[in-house]
Amino acid sequence: MRKIKSVLALIACLIMLVGALPVYAITPYSTYTHDIDGTDMPSPAAYVPQSVIDSEKLGLSVGLKEPKDFVVHEFVNNEGKNDYIICISDTGNKRVIIVNSDYEVTGIITDFINEWGVHDKIADPQGLAVSKTHILYICDTSNNRIVAFDLDPNNPNPEMDEVHGLVEYKFVKTHGEPEGDVFAEGTTFKPIAVAVDDSGRLYVVSSASNQGIIAMTSDGVFQAFLGAQSGSLSWWDLLWRRFQTAEQRRKSVKNVSVEYNNITIDDAGFVYVTTDAISDTDLLNAINGKSRSGDKAPVKMLNPSGQDVMMRTGFYPPSGEVTLGVSAYKPVSKVEGAESPSKIVDVALGPVDEGTWTIIDSSRQKLYTYDSEGRLLYIFGDKGDQLGNLQTVVAVDYLGANILALDKTSNNITIYKRTEYGEDVSRALRNNNQRKYDAAEQDWTNILQKNANFDLSYVGIGKCLYREGKFAQAMDMYEYAYDTQNWSDAYHELRKEALSKYIVLVPVVIVIVCVLLSLFLKYAAKKNVEGQSSSVKRTLWREYLYGYYVIFHPFDGFWDIKHEKRASARGATLIIVLNIIAFIYQSFGRGYIVNPSQDSTNFFMTAISLLLPIMLWVIANWCLTTLFDGEGSLMDIYIATGYALFPLPLFIIISTFASNFVTASEVSILSLLTNIAFFWCGFLLFFGMMTVHDYTLGKNVLTTLGSIVGMAFIMFIAVLFSSLVGKIVSFIFNIVLELSYRVS
Repeated sequence: MRKIKSVLALIACLIMLVGALPVYAITPYSTYTHDIDGTDMPSPAAYVPQSVIDSEKLGLSVGLKEPKDFVVHEFVNNEGKNDYIICISDTGNKRVIIVNSDYEVTGIITDFINEWGVHDKIADPQGLAVSKTHILYICDTSNNRIVAFDLDPNNPNPEMDEVHGLVEYKFVKTHGEPEGDVFAEGTTFKPIAVAVDDSGRLYVVSSASNQGIIAMTSDGVFQAFLGAQSGSLSWWDLLWRRFQTAEQRRKSVKNVSVEYNNITIDDAGFVYVTTDAISDTDLLNAINGKSRSGDKAPVKMLNPSGQDVMMRTGFYPPSGEVTLGVSAYKPVSKVEGAESPSKIVDVALGPVDEGTWTIIDSSRQKLYTYDSEGRLLYIFGDKGDQLGNLQTVVAVDYLGANILALDKTSNNITIYKRTEYGEDVSRALRNNNQRKYDAAEQDWTNILQKNANFDLSYVGIGKCLYREGKFAQAMDMYEYAYDTQNWSDAYHELRKEALSKYIVLVPVVIVIVCVLLSLFLKYAAKKNVEGQSSSVKRTLWREYLYGYYVIFHPFDGFWDIKHEKRASARGATLIIVLNIIAFIYQSFGRGYIVNPSQDSTNFFMTAISLLLPIMLWVIANWCLTTLFDGEGSLMDIYIATGYALFPLPLFIIISTFASNFVTASEVSILSLLTNIAFFWCGFLLFFGMMTVHDYTLGKNVLTTLGSIVGMAFIMFIAVLFSSLVGKIVSFIFNIVLELSYRVS
């Protein structure tokens, strides 16, 4: 008896313990975000599976079969309360099912009498949309049309089907292919997705058209193509198109653009569209390059003119998964195509006051939610059979704060309920959008207590501190989130405050620097004039100062280096060493705005990365010019190469030091300085080799290109030789090891 009581007590404790666990600990998937390096960062669950809407729950005698789309239509009912209906495109059964908020089927749209009084029926229902006036638009794809019905959920006396007891929704009109020469040759009107704005204007995605979104009036009159998505052409296609006629290029328009697959629209008239037709290479390049452009974007936000205006201020553009392969949050047994980018097939818009929106990945069965500025909030979902996991997700929509996802393989809709953590995030966004900054700051602080990995919280707190004039503290918050743009704005204000205190000293410092620089250049010029006399001793200091003459007088300078011995190998070596020092300083001395992750490289590798190309250039150029009557010796080439690099450390040190005092808009000036330095060095190197070898311009161009090829060839031989040596050493080691075993 005592043992039984102990067992029962243990079971009770376990039940209490499970009940005390946070709700996100028992979800069948992991919730996470991405950091600046693309690493998956665990997060509390923002949404958990609540229930499933399937054929059994709907009481359907003929179950759902391969549904392609659904839409949640929210409205105010006759009692003045918020209500909703769900329209499901049951494609496999050639019907559209209308469901009320009690998950009761109120109507099934299949047959109808069209505008010509002829009995008609839906053949291939896919995309759906409902207007503010309760008009349901159905993409009847294989029939090349859009069919409209009046849902009017507040109709007190709807027509009823006496046999089935369901509402007979009134047919309104059909929209066929727009009139006129609209589509490219060989394409037809195949609507697969539709959206409608407040004025009744239709935006249609046609699977047979890659010219963009089709904009039509409420009467079905074509207006324009919007937001054509650029595609990719291989170098061969680009070359071949040069020889095509205009008619041939027009017929091959499918080669230069890609089609969209889904669409929705917000209350302000901005159209969100998705595509999964971008090549993996283009999408990976956009992700790895952290592109903020919409050229190769799987999701866009188009204004009424068709221009992409989506903000992409996150670490990565909104593209779904950015960490390819398998991680702790993507088990290998559950992920198919994990090495490929996400396939985005739909987008849904959250509550207006929050500005959130969600896309779905049909290859990973995951949902990705972003804020209005394109910053990732959370990722959740997975492939599987458990409640909350999906098999083939094809559509997503919001129902208030909850998210609904349609699975065409499981033939059901999963309802995800927002958790306390998810509500915290949404409330913070809502308060921020409504300019309730004090409340937003408290919200972001609360979120950090639950999830220290949530970078957006640091940004939110930083913005609150910025508005309070606490710029230094705001910069600290932005640094945690690697938010360089907001950090730059805060630093700009902080710098402005500092300059206002010392406004008198600024011009004084500038004048002093200019005077000192002028005096030093005059001193260098004086020493270089004295150095023209053969009786003056060539010290290392004089050889270094001679570099200032070379960079402004390259032809005379390199001539005197070779024929008058104004420089030597030690001077060239000193300049190369200064270059190494400059690049080492650059590796750790850059300001936050140009190096937010504060990465620094290994000093030895920095030196090797500079010395190796210099040595390869010297050897390759000497080998080639020896065969082509070059007058320069190996030492002449080395000295000229060293002095050609003279401007580089000056600019690198200046730009690196200045990077600690610039804002984001001023970084381009530093980039310009660095580019000038490299161009200047290239100019000096080219004409230095021309002078040393006494070549004509054309011959010097050929030998320069040949030297570059020679550098690659030497590298190839070196890698091949080192590989052979490694194999020989390994072979000898194995023989010695085998002999030692046999002897012992």
